[in-house]
Amino acid sequence: MEQKMILKQNVIFFFLFFLILGGCTHEPVDVSYEIKLANGNFQEAYNNGDAQTLAQNYMEDAKLFPENADVVQGKDAIEEFWAGAIGAGGNRVELETISADKYGNVAIEEGRYKIYAESGQLIGQGKYLVTWDFSTGEWKITKDIWNSSNPAAPVRAMENDSVWVVWNIIKPNKVQQFEDFNFNYLDPAAKEFYPEMRNTVRTLRPVKANDDGTFTYIYLMDPAISSEYSMKLPLAAKYGEEKADEYLKMFEDCLKGGKQQWVVTVQTAW
Repeated sequence: MEQKMILKQNVIFFFLFFLILGGCTHEPVDVSYEIKLANGNFQEAYNNGDAQTLAQNYMEDAKLFPENADVVQGKDAIEEFWAGAIGAGGNRVELETISADKYGNVAIEEGRYKIYAESGQLIGQGKYLVTWDFSTGEWKITKDIWNSSNPAAPVRAMENDSVWVVWNIIKPNKVQQFEDFNFNYLDPAAKEFYPEMRNTVRTLRPVKANDDGTFTYIYLMDPAISSEYSMKLPLAAKYGEEKADEYLKMFEDCLKGGKQQWVVTVQTAW
């Protein structure tokens, strides 16, 4: 009798074991279509500037993990977050579901987003990972994390860092030549071969001519991370020595008097 009870217990144990194992090895179900429909509600509310309706896409205890900010938890806090983020509307978001796999009542979505200004100009893009819950009979977001794919903002000088200000006084008939040099030759070479140095330089274009008809373009080395900002180094690296010399002559030909003017400054606390 005792052996029969042990045998019965073993049978029950193995039955439960394989039942659990079978449940754990179910293949995920593709629910991309359902999640795209749910995202349609999100997009409509966002594009209408309706934070209250947008927040209804989240579970009561949902969490946001926004870029460069603390975690936002709870539907009320999420509504407040989106109210500040989208304002009265005008901007438009597009969500692209790459994949959405369901495991029981939970789905994990991987996607991309784009944000457009009212004018239609693309102003932001990135990727996101969202966890959805179906326990209420409709898909609701439980966790929402995203980050931008736009390049990181350039580094700026901190207190006591060196900042160079360089004046380029351009002849009236050489403005296009100067811009060609900067944006078609120098900038691509610096991006490719000296990106760290290039990211510290800004070029400022004048809005009108000087009294004598010349135009003042300014380079800001902010911060200056080198004792010498050489144009020839990136030009020669990309185009070779001969072409680099040719492009430098092109640059010098644009300058009134053939020379730049500059001043070295130090960043203050303000």
